Amino acid sequence: MSIIQKAMEKKSASLSKKTVKPPSDNETEQNPELLSGQPLIQDLVSETDSASIQNMKQNAEQEAFFKPVHQPVMSDGFPQAWRRPATIEIDSERLRDLGMVSHTDKQVNSGITNEFRAIKQKLFHTAFGSGAQFQQRANLLMVTSASPREGKTFTAVNLALSMASEKDKTVLLVDANVLKPGVSDMLGIQPQAGLIDFLQGSVTNLSEIIYPTSIPNLRLIPAGKPHHLSNELLASNKMEKLMNELAHRYPDRMVIFDCPPLLGIVETMTLSKLLGQALVVVEQDRSRLDDVEVAVSQLNKDMAIGFVMNKAVRNVFGQYRHGHEYGATEDQS
Repeated sequence: MSIIQKAMEKKSASLSKKTVKPPSDNETEQNPELLSGQPLIQDLVSETDSASIQNMKQNAEQEAFFKPVHQPVMSDGFPQAWRRPATIEIDSERLRDLGMVSHTDKQVNSGITNEFRAIKQKLFHTAFGSGAQFQQRANLLMVTSASPREGKTFTAVNLALSMASEKDKTVLLVDANVLKPGVSDMLGIQPQAGLIDFLQGSVTNLSEIIYPTSIPNLRLIPAGKPHHLSNELLASNKMEKLMNELAHRYPDRMVIFDCPPLLGIVETMTLSKLLGQALVVVEQDRSRLDDVEVAVSQLNKDMAIGFVMNKAVRNVFGQYRHGHEYGATEDQS
């Protein structure tokens, strides 16, 4: 029963105890409704009561928005309400075949696993180390690229997998490519209600779009159903409130946003205003330096920005950097 219904019943019960005088002829002429024996609405609820109920309604709406974060917190740093009974199963064998970071066997894809260990430590330093004092929302990281098909989704998912192996960190992977989602496809899972559904109101509570997975410490927010006002939804006050909540509620949580490419996509620039770090994926021998410079110039100037060279075989020192395993899978978004 809602707060408003309880208030109305309490008021009705109080009125029922009072002696009601039959209406006079003059009263029935002025108020024909009294002939039916039913009291007028304004007799049931005074102006003071209406204001009180309206305040209770507003408080209930605010509580509903953040309801999951007021629940008891589990040992992994996430609220109890977020630990839904249904768990998304992620096929570790499929990830292995795609050449991705492994949680099950240290001998599987060890090269790329070690590469992402090095990348994540630098991001952790900015998010939780001495670099955090210079950045706002430093634990909110966007992964993007200048153009499509440079490997950003592959990078975002691998970072999430690598960070989830930490013992004192949790990670939330958000498919923020609301125009062309790719995270669910890469993980081999069915599309679910997600970010856009929450922002436009078809999903009420945050707990409904945060999915636990079979990989410890990894949670997922899908992109959700496409919407013609996706940029306006991302630029809304509700989105900013959500970003503040994700950034400040838990000090040990990293949130990775797989974002659209930068060039020609306004949604990516909108998202950059809300996040603290950006990782720009650059494909060797494909990305044009001019395009990368133009793309980076569109990002929020207050962000900490880093780069990942994708599909490179060797650097100038002869050391491997994201070798053939990384190049075996292309991000199609």
